[in-house]
Amino acid sequence: MKSILFAAWLLVSAACWAADRPFLLTNSAAAEEDDDNAWSVETAWTRIGSTRSISVAPEYAFSPTDSLQFEMTRSKDRSGGGRVLAVELEAKHLFNHIDRDGWGIGVVAALGAARQDGQHWRSDSLDLRLPVSWKLGESGSVLHLNLGVEKPRGERRLWGSSIALEVPLPGRLTAFAEAGRGGGERLVHGGARWWLKREKLALDVSLLRLRGGGERHSGALIGVGWYDL
Repeated sequence: MKSILFAAWLLVSAACWAADRPFLLTNSAAAEEDDDNAWSVETAWTRIGSTRSISVAPEYAFSPTDSLQFEMTRSKDRSGGGRVLAVELEAKHLFNHIDRDGWGIGVVAALGAARQDGQHWRSDSLDLRLPVSWKLGESGSVLHLNLGVEKPRGERRLWGSSIALEVPLPGRLTAFAEAGRGGGERLVHGGARWWLKREKLALDVSLLRLRGGGERHSGALIGVGWYDL
């Protein structure tokens, strides 16, 4: 049962926070200048231990600095632990443009909830976080740092943080890695993003390791994202 709850936590912030793909914990504060009245859709298939999850996350960018995203994830424990449906609504505002200043800073607010096997919705939570991003020279690499706090309904506040790096590689590839903690869990995650069509269509392949509640789980993710729709 714990593994399926970990999967819901990881992907939609029913127990922690969601993220900007290809990351799982980390939000970016790097404004994309062409994100103006544009849609994107990100999907992912994830395996964590005996749990399999499928998620879809449409996002609308009102401007390069303001966006709204809705994410829904359905998880199933193949060892008999049941199913979880989790949702999250996330709003992000950035205060400046990284291309102009070399760094970016913003604020993210997210509201999440989950339901197991047709039961009542639970674990409603409000998450607030501060993402900061830095350009590393002229290489195109970007370093991200997130600090945040989550308040599940009826529970104490949970603090979280993460650090992430993305590095462009030849052949329309980008390597990425992140590490962090939230909701009492620790995550290490890394892989590669392949731009099948530059800035339009991306394929993500990554591995992860999740530790918490006295358990450890390894997993993998395959994701597809469509951008600037």
